[in-house]
Amino acid sequence: MDDVYKLYNNNASPKVHIKEYFDNYSKLISSTNCFISMKRDSRDIMALMGVQLDEEEMSMLTSYCSVDNLTMEGELPKMANNRKMRKKGTFDPREPEDIDLKTIQNLRQRLKQDEKRLPYKYQSELFINYPKNEETHKVRIIPGQDIFVFVRVYRPFTHRPKIAPKKELDSLLHLSHVFAVLGSQTLAQLRDKISCIADHSISKECSENLDNAIGPMAKDVYKSGFFFIEDTFYNDTRDPANIDYSKVIREWARRRPKLGPFKTAIMEECRIDSLCLRFGFPWVYKHQGGCEHLIVFSDARLVNSNDDLGITKYPRAVRLRPMFSRFCMICGVYNVQWITMEHERVPHNPCYFCDMCFKSYNYIDGKKVGKFEAYAYPRNTEAVKGKIEI
Repeated sequence: MDDVYKLYNNNASPKVHIKEYFDNYSKLISSTNCFISMKRDSRDIMALMGVQLDEEEMSMLTSYCSVDNLTMEGELPKMANNRKMRKKGTFDPREPEDIDLKTIQNLRQRLKQDEKRLPYKYQSELFINYPKNEETHKVRIIPGQDIFVFVRVYRPFTHRPKIAPKKELDSLLHLSHVFAVLGSQTLAQLRDKISCIADHSISKECSENLDNAIGPMAKDVYKSGFFFIEDTFYNDTRDPANIDYSKVIREWARRRPKLGPFKTAIMEECRIDSLCLRFGFPWVYKHQGGCEHLIVFSDARLVNSNDDLGITKYPRAVRLRPMFSRFCMICGVYNVQWITMEHERVPHNPCYFCDMCFKSYNYIDGKKVGKFEAYAYPRNTEAVKGKIEI
């Protein structure tokens, strides 16, 4: 990993033992009691300042300390929207007002949406807003004591050597989810929240019997997997039938003096805050035999009272990058539900069909027409039935 991804060393942090770091940090701030409330209330602000002011004095102090006062005579005025300065030929929808052209109205609407967009750093990511749950949880997180660690999980991709043809060098990284995990939780709990198409339903050839198309979830049949972080393989051993995927890698590395030595540990026994790692450096999550994801520990902070304090709410996804839908190759309108292989009546192999096109083109009165193999497009059957949450 260090040799393949050494270009990340410039941006990665030094090794950090998460629990020790935040234990030392907590000692530094323990005298301030700043995690008792953390709410934007004037009484809490005065308590932190160590003063007692009435409402008029507090209002006057707030006015004096406003950022609007941080200006100098002759200073350029603040730009209302500096992003427009980077656009070529930007149209101001406020002028003229008396034009009712549809093109002008659509442009006004589009520019209004542009103003609400996130900064460039997060334009490709969607923030997930969870409803506030005011119910009292049996087990609650204690602000100022527990830790949030944020983990970026990327979609799987194929690493190919530089000598491969350019058309095969499709190895760009695409973010899948950003998870918030409590320091007291384990790597196994993080793994259970990671969603991948390889874990979805097992499709089997079903052209003669479409009712038998969807098999069990692959994650329920093939449960083996590991995280590789720093020099340790964290294996999932919760099922006695699980295979140690790291064994063949460790045996291969043992024959190469420049690699290793590597250690092993149990995934379900490893707390997140017990890890000693580099933030910003890519590590590996592997499952389903050969499906590999890069994961990056990107940030960590103490829990505050504005967070959802129900411990059962975590780990959970806080950001995600939307996936592009694959559409039917016949109508181009509906999402794919079927895949055909070795189809003698279509020019594509494989060919993707929606349910309507697949049945109307390949079957007459329920009987198969021509030669082809059919597979149901992999799907998360639990999500379809509404049994899981993000």
